[in-house]
Amino acid sequence: MPTPISHATVGYALGIWTQRDVPLRRVCLAAAACAALPDIDLLLSPFIEHRAITHSLTFAFVIALLAPVLVLPGIKWREGRWRIAAVLGIAILSHGFLDALSQYSYGIEFFAPFSAQRYRFLWTPLGDSAGRLSRQLLQETVVVFVPALLLVWLGLRTRQSR
Repeated sequence: MPTPISHATVGYALGIWTQRDVPLRRVCLAAAACAALPDIDLLLSPFIEHRAITHSLTFAFVIALLAPVLVLPGIKWREGRWRIAAVLGIAILSHGFLDALSQYSYGIEFFAPFSAQRYRFLWTPLGDSAGRLSRQLLQETVVVFVPALLLVWLGLRTRQSR
């Protein structure tokens, strides 16, 4: 299971690479927060099951429509809020997709609340069957965190060169 730091880094990278004319820092921070948000279910346990509704496509859609209103209240939908909504939605979805790469999980309820079926990807490079935390963190660093950080760095350099 990727840590909230890795999820947030992926969200931040998505924000950098997808925004043009809006306050970049706000959108990047919102994307980082949205990417980590699905794990709020850990705080709501036992009322909400982990990797269920908060990791679903439905949750991503609803939050993606609400979050831009909070992040950039002055921007109208036709002036770019749809793009921000799409970016934040993709950031939220990235969380479930990264969790679906974990070999030791029961899977993600992508279609909650309409289905309780859980899914995992066929390729599951994250997680150690022996449960060694150090190995899991190393895998996460190599597969998720370092590539996301590299994308952040490249995105910032690309913006500076314009």
